[in-house]
Amino acid sequence: MHPDPITEAPTGPFWKRPDEVLLDAGKDGELVIAKIRVAVTGILLLVPIAGNIEAWNAGRELHWIGLAVTFAAFTLSWGILIMVSRDHRQRWLPMATSLFDVSFISLTQLLYAYAVNPMVLLNNRLTFDTYFVALVGTCLRFDRRIALVAGLTAIAQFMISVLLVTQHFDIAAIGDVAGYGRFQWSDQFSRVILLGAVTALNLFIVSGLQTQRRLSNADALTGAFNRRFLEQFLRHELARAARHKSTLSVAMVDVDHFKHLNDEFGHAAGDRVLKHVARQLETSVRRTDLVARYGGEEFVVVLPESNAAQAMMRMEIIRESIEHGVLPLEKHKARTSQANMKVTISVGIASWPEDGDATTELISSADRRMYAAKKLGRNQCVGPDGILPSGAIIG
Repeated sequence: MHPDPITEAPTGPFWKRPDEVLLDAGKDGELVIAKIRVAVTGILLLVPIAGNIEAWNAGRELHWIGLAVTFAAFTLSWGILIMVSRDHRQRWLPMATSLFDVSFISLTQLLYAYAVNPMVLLNNRLTFDTYFVALVGTCLRFDRRIALVAGLTAIAQFMISVLLVTQHFDIAAIGDVAGYGRFQWSDQFSRVILLGAVTALNLFIVSGLQTQRRLSNADALTGAFNRRFLEQFLRHELARAARHKSTLSVAMVDVDHFKHLNDEFGHAAGDRVLKHVARQLETSVRRTDLVARYGGEEFVVVLPESNAAQAMMRMEIIRESIEHGVLPLEKHKARTSQANMKVTISVGIASWPEDGDATTELISSADRRMYAAKKLGRNQCVGPDGILPSGAIIG
């Protein structure tokens, strides 16, 4: 179900998966983070390389653990960048990469604590502050769940790391080494509170970004997406379909006799009809589909990874649902004594690549078939080559 951005929260219940359009917006942020991750791990890889070169020249023992960990992180970072660049649309990827960032920071701190100095973990502000960079990056993914899980993971891993180091080393005997200061539990509790505060702040930021994203792309009356966003989304999906050799269909939906409804029941009732049809469309399609108001009483439904037959079946179910439903009238505003309005729709369907490679071609084909449905008597769906849901063909 797609929420109405005008009247509801952007994502409904907290743990509910955001709309695909929000996740697509987050994909751009994921690409930025992936590039930064490669650069950072590449720089970090230079540290153990330089350290081992220096140890080799001095005849000291080489430290392979730090080199292996940073090399593995650098390799994984490149793999993530390739996956994001190729737009595989892996739903688990944003959560996995966020946890990877936090866990890599925790692992790096532990390695330095055991290999160099435990106070690097306990009192070094530079290594601890890298948590904040990773947590702020979760805001670019447009998903509150990721912001929460990454924050809680950072808190848990930091607390476990502190407990491991304090149990393994005699911290009191180490004292102030290399200017890190003495260990105090109050400092560690303060850091946990800071991580919690940043996590809470990120949740508010992500919620605001989700709301603004929906509102900026929404039709003010119906809450469906607007035409501008439709064209952007359809271009993006056509490019995706071409890359992955998948299918895509577009349905043009028109409310039958809308002018008559306005004249008979009033413009307020006409607005209620448009909201009703938009809601029926949004609650009946998949989360990967898009419903947009095209103009006037027309809507467009984009159905990725659906061929003409699949789109026809889905839109026919929606058409029947709207036909058999009733829309109660507000009696004190009605221009008629009737208690209910009967609403029906006519639908035209076009598919990529059979009906064109460009957004304008697809929408034009769907529009022509929608008008063919109207000429046949309205309240029906027409697909490619004039095929009706029943299998009949327009002569």
